[in-house]
Amino acid sequence: MRSDVVARSSVVILTLNAERYLPGLFAAFAALPEAPRRVLFIDSESSDTSAELIRAAGFELHAIRRSEFGHGSTRNLGLSLCADSEFVVFLTQDACPQGADWLKQLLEPFDDPQVALVYGRQLPRPGSKLAERFAREFNYPAVADRTGMADLASRGIKAVFCSNSFSAYRRQALQAAGGFPEALPMGEDMAAALRLLQRGGVRVYQPLALAVHSHAYSLAQELRRYFDIGTLMAMDDELSRVRLASSGEGMRFLRGELSAALSPLQPLAVIGVLTRTFCKYLGFALGQRYRLLPLSWRQRLSMHAYFWSQP
Repeated sequence: MRSDVVARSSVVILTLNAERYLPGLFAAFAALPEAPRRVLFIDSESSDTSAELIRAAGFELHAIRRSEFGHGSTRNLGLSLCADSEFVVFLTQDACPQGADWLKQLLEPFDDPQVALVYGRQLPRPGSKLAERFAREFNYPAVADRTGMADLASRGIKAVFCSNSFSAYRRQALQAAGGFPEALPMGEDMAAALRLLQRGGVRVYQPLALAVHSHAYSLAQELRRYFDIGTLMAMDDELSRVRLASSGEGMRFLRGELSAALSPLQPLAVIGVLTRTFCKYLGFALGQRYRLLPLSWRQRLSMHAYFWSQP
């Protein structure tokens, strides 16, 4: 890796009432032996002391109205504000990078000029339960991965899987692909990944770059989350076609989670797996049919109700 790659990068963190997460983020940047060109926090009208803490720690803060936030549009704003950087790293406020080399490792694959997108490994929070832990182990294994356009036919949606909670982009490649799609409730990362692959780029999973980031979703939250995923697939024709090319990824996840619950046997965990899977399926099926639902239902079913209020 070229020695100046970190200096040619900027990091963008989206925040909303991030007070409890900021000490970990500040420590992650303090641990770096070399600072990036810019660390930019984009805050959506936090009502706690997030803005004051960010400024007091010496970081750059760009404030937007909460009504202006969008997963794609706010990240596109970050791209434009970091126009002097070759690489732009995105973090969410609850993703805490680990170690002193997390940024260097995340940027290392860009030595290959074909690489347009890199995302790092996400670890479960300490004390997390089976569902939370297994989701991270399944989606973020210890083995590196690399995909290009030729992999779409065989790997489907898995070829473009990535997460903007801990990712890095070659800025010019992303902007040439149109940036992040803005008219989606979520999944702007996978939609952008697909467009990058279609333009000849490569997506890399870098397991040596580590961040702690996981969620303990309730059954209602799982249903709402998968409603948004189903909506995403229905809204984005390109992703929908890629999904249809994928083979049994959901079933492989279910078998793996059931195996973890059965060894050793945990009856309550088995019931939890089956109930959670039903909620996911129901949410996804409703999301695929979102056009048939009244606006009030879409807002109640979505984890991103604000999306449905936007013009």
